[in-house]
Amino acid sequence: MDKVSSLREFELYLSARCRPSTTKVYVHALKLWFSYLNGSDPSQRTAQSYIDSLIKMKLSSSTINLRGHAIRRWFKWRGKTIELDYPTSIHLGDPEYLTIDEIGRLIAVCRTPLERMLVIVLFDTAIRISELLNLYVDCIDWKRKLISITRKGGKSDLVNVSDRGLQALRDWLDARAFNTEKVLGNIEYYDVWALIKSIGKRANLRVKLRPHLFRHSRAIHMLMNGAALTDVQQHLGHRSIATTANVYGRFKAIDLKARIPKW
Repeated sequence: MDKVSSLREFELYLSARCRPSTTKVYVHALKLWFSYLNGSDPSQRTAQSYIDSLIKMKLSSSTINLRGHAIRRWFKWRGKTIELDYPTSIHLGDPEYLTIDEIGRLIAVCRTPLERMLVIVLFDTAIRISELLNLYVDCIDWKRKLISITRKGGKSDLVNVSDRGLQALRDWLDARAFNTEKVLGNIEYYDVWALIKSIGKRANLRVKLRPHLFRHSRAIHMLMNGAALTDVQQHLGHRSIATTANVYGRFKAIDLKARIPKW
């Protein structure tokens, strides 16, 4: 079976088992690997060579992990299990985060209600893009100021949303050109990623804007304003406090005064 046919069949296999965004990410990762192979046979040796090249390029651990997982899943689909030596954990320095002023600058350069909603809601709620993509209109509790989302692994959770976040959602729902049960309709992960990247370039930030940066920023601002790690754990939906402590524990010495800050 040639690589093109194999990739098409693998995409069909994934599409029946994964979310569209996951399928898209894995297929893209495999296309990059096949391009690297340049005619060589796919094997554990050539896969490891590819991973080693990514490490030399100093790509992020998360990117290398993602591509490695895609390759391993492709081999597993073909009935073969391989092991790859790639970073199994992400080295954490001080987490980058956006200041409130920078959030304001991002909002100021937004050109559409959709862009404005993305910036405000992703920061305000600290939810992931995948969680926002699967948010339904009837899961917004306008009175109690809560949204019901589905976390990684299928767990349902309630998340606080401020008046500002609710207004951004209202503005988007009033402006959107389609009427679907999902807040974002058929908009996909890469559409949101591209919009956020564009907004970041317009704002000329000191850091490279990426979706997860909103989540990091919200958590850090909560800690700076007095929230306990357990509060941050609940707001972010981490299953284990160890995950929260590993990423944000260095901020726990900040004097506790309030919980979720107004902004």
